[in-house]
This record gives sequence, C-alpha cells and structure tokens, in this order.
Amino acid sequence: MDPFPDNTAAYARLRAIAEGAAPRARHSCKVGLIVPPSGFVVPNGWEFVHTAPFEGPSVIAAVWKGLGLGVEIVDCREAPDPERLAGGRLKGFDWIAVATYEDGFPFIQRAVAIAKAEAAERPVILGGPLVTSVPKLIMENTRADYAVLGEGELTVIELTDLLLRAPDALPAGDIRGLAWRDAAGADAPRSCAASGKASGAWAAGALRVNPRRPQMHDLDAVPLQDFSAWPAIGESGQVPEIYMTSSRGCSGSCSFCYRAMPALRHKSPARVRRELLALKKHGYRYAWWSDLTFVDDKARVQRLLDEAFAGIDFRWSCFTRADGVDLPILEKMRDRGCDIVMYGFESLTEEILENFRKRVTRGLIIEAIALTRKAGLKIGGLFIVGGPGESEASLRRTIDFCREFKEVTRVKYMSAIPGTPLYHDALKSGLIKDELAHLRFLARERSVEDDEILNFTGLPEAALRRAYREINHQIEVRPYEYWNPANRYTEQGKKFQARPRMETP
Repeated sequence: MDPFPDNTAAYARLRAIAEGAAPRARHSCKVGLIVPPSGFVVPNGWEFVHTAPFEGPSVIAAVWKGLGLGVEIVDCREAPDPERLAGGRLKGFDWIAVATYEDGFPFIQRAVAIAKAEAAERPVILGGPLVTSVPKLIMENTRADYAVLGEGELTVIELTDLLLRAPDALPAGDIRGLAWRDAAGADAPRSCAASGKASGAWAAGALRVNPRRPQMHDLDAVPLQDFSAWPAIGESGQVPEIYMTSSRGCSGSCSFCYRAMPALRHKSPARVRRELLALKKHGYRYAWWSDLTFVDDKARVQRLLDEAFAGIDFRWSCFTRADGVDLPILEKMRDRGCDIVMYGFESLTEEILENFRKRVTRGLIIEAIALTRKAGLKIGGLFIVGGPGESEASLRRTIDFCREFKEVTRVKYMSAIPGTPLYHDALKSGLIKDELAHLRFLARERSVEDDEILNFTGLPEAALRRAYREINHQIEVRPYEYWNPANRYTEQGKKFQARPRMETP
C-alpha cells in the first residue's frame, strides 16, 4: 500500500476555493509572501516583465485567502537589497513565505536570515523552482523550516492544516511534496492557530524530504489569480500587463530547461476564459502567456482561441516550439490578438540541437520563421551561445543566420540551471565545483555581453563574447512597443533597459 496516498479532501477544498466558496474558518494568521528581485535585463518596452504580478504567488495567495488566512505579497523585484526587509518590514506577519527562482539565492538566503533573526519562532516556508530543483542544498543553507516542492496548491493546504493544528491535519511526514525539519517538536517555533498560538515549525533538526506529489490532472481546480494581495494593486488597481497560463508542464525534454511541473496538463477553455474575464476589472491590455509550449496541440489551441479568447480585447505573446505551428493556427492567433511568437531556436547546428534534446532542425526553424512572417506576426527568436559542442563554425553559422533573418529577441550565454541534465553533467565533469558558488554565479547573470561565462566549450571566452556581440549587432535594435500594432517598434531609443547588478555576499 502506498504510504503517501493523495489527499482527496485537499482536492475538494481546492476546488471549493476555485469556485469562490467561503473559508470554513477565519484565522488571525497573516502570511508575508516575499517575491525576490532578478537582475535579468529586458528590452525597453517590456519593463512589465519585472513589474506585472507573477502568476505563481498570485495563485498561492488565493489559496491561503481561501483557507481563511490574511496574505500580503512583499514585492522586492525593484528592491534588490535584502537589508531593506530589516527594521520592521516583516513585522506583523505570523508566517513568512519566500518564492525561490534560480537567480535569487543570495537574496533568499539573506531574507530568510532576517526573518528568523527578527522572530526565530516564526515559520518560514520556501516554494518555487529553485528549492524544488535542489531542496537539500537550499534547505541546508538557509534557516527555512519548510519547503513546498513542485506544484504547490495541495501541499500548501495540507501544510496550513499542520501549522494551524487542524484536527484532521496530516503529520509532516505524510505530506507529499514537503521538505521539513524533524526535531520531534523540541524548541518548536510558534505558529498561528485559530485560537491563540501553537507550535508547528522547527528551526533545527534533521532535514526530511518527503516523496514528491503527483501533478494534478484537473487544473480547473486551481484558483484564479488574486491580485489584491499585491499592495500596489489592491482589489481594483490597474494592471496593464498580466501573466497567464493555459497549461503546466511541457512535452519537451530540453537539457537546459528545468521543469518544476514536468507533466503536461491543460486548463479547460472555460476555466481560462473565466480568469481572463475576472481579471478585466484590473484593466489589463496585454497578457504574457507563460506556457512552456503554447501550441502543444493545434486542435486544443483552436478551441482555446475560439472559446476562451473570443470577444475579449487584449494583445498577447507566447512561447512555443518551431515544430508545432502551421499557417492556419498562426493566422488564428493573429486574429485573436497575438502580437509576437517567441521561439527557442537556440542554435542552427544539428549536433548542438541534438545535445540540447530540442527535436528540431534548421529546416524547421526556417519554416517557422516563414510561416510566422506570412501570418503577419512578429517573431521573437532566442539563441544560446556556448552550448556543448559549440565551435567557431557553429558560431559563424548563427551569426550569418541572424544577419539574414534578424528576428532574434535575445541571445544569452549557456547556463546550467539546477536540476537540469546540463547541470548534472557539469557537476560530474567538474565544470561546477561548488554548488553554492554556482548559485551565486547565477544570481550575477543579467543576460548581457559582460556576464561571466560557464564555458562548456573548448573555445576561449573571447570567441564567445565576440559572437555574442556580433549577433546583438545583427538583430533588431529598436525598442518594442506591444500596444502599437501599426508600428511595432519605436524609432528611437536604446533596445535594452539597464538593471542593477545583483550583489552576492
């Protein structure tokens, strides 16, 4: 018998939250959910990448509110110094939660330390892709009490019951997708219960990582994003741009891409439409679809465009694969407001594409460009410099391609994201010698020419930097304005917006 059965009661409660049911109890507990900064440089006109409310924290906020807790998102994306959290910024929160992304470890580590220094008994919970990818590394190098691994909604419900000492709460060891510290309750920090305070988190003790929770099949059970938890937005503040997804997971298995939720699951068109309509009170005019592969099934996307998008005025962008599109689906996307399709081309060299496990060819890339142009959509191509197998010839091939086609949105150096096959290969080969040092390296990346390089090739760094610079000089240099379909680029100005370099103590 499986000692970790799925909690069907948690599913039922999640669906009830998604359907707007009132909490079964109200609690005095308030959660502060910290969203860390990123040094990633974005093109001018796309500043919303760093300012629009993130979908993950917005959904988890909705879950906690649906459970009867107070939630406030502490948005640090424009405040890269974690010391700004000290001096009372976290006062008034009974629990602290921290979203973890691969370029945020130094900030996350310090934020947790500040939270614990101010109130050692206060539970600190981590979640998101970084802690999911390397839970032991992150937990052993922070003072966090818990980590929610992978898809978070059901685990958050069960963890909340544990911290509130609900009568039907599961023991920590029985909650799938949870990492936690086991000290048999000794010196347990306080948590917030429906009446008074109760123990529920451990600041020290043996680290336990429970078996992972299977992904949900029914994504319609996921609550709508709650923007009111973002103080700058509130119940009806205006949000010009939003993040959305119609799916989780991906059918691909690229060697450089970490998927915290790998299995491909879809929301129904009705569920997507409900969210698009509900968020219209915030006045959005643009949606960034964060699906790893938007066009994973053309028939599904046709239904989505017909049933979810029809009659709603907004423009949008998406990521997809070069081998998944045809002219009819691209034209339908254009007619439903699509402005730009972003493709992960990565390379023009077959050997490198095979190393990346892309399952595409140079011919498919060129065909996707031709079809997207014919449909009247802008193309955002993404290339990587310095992947395994890179040579002077492959770099020249990419440079020449960009000179001809120009439609490249970004180029970046090869990076090893924790949890990916590429990361594990780099550990085995000794290219990554210190995992913590590598996390600090990732925090310094900004996707600019002068980034530090983790060199997977036999080429000198100078050759990689020269190629990066040549590609950047070939591609479209004007800033991009999504809201102006008649003139998709501005005529003046620099392409990229400066971002502060992330300092790593």
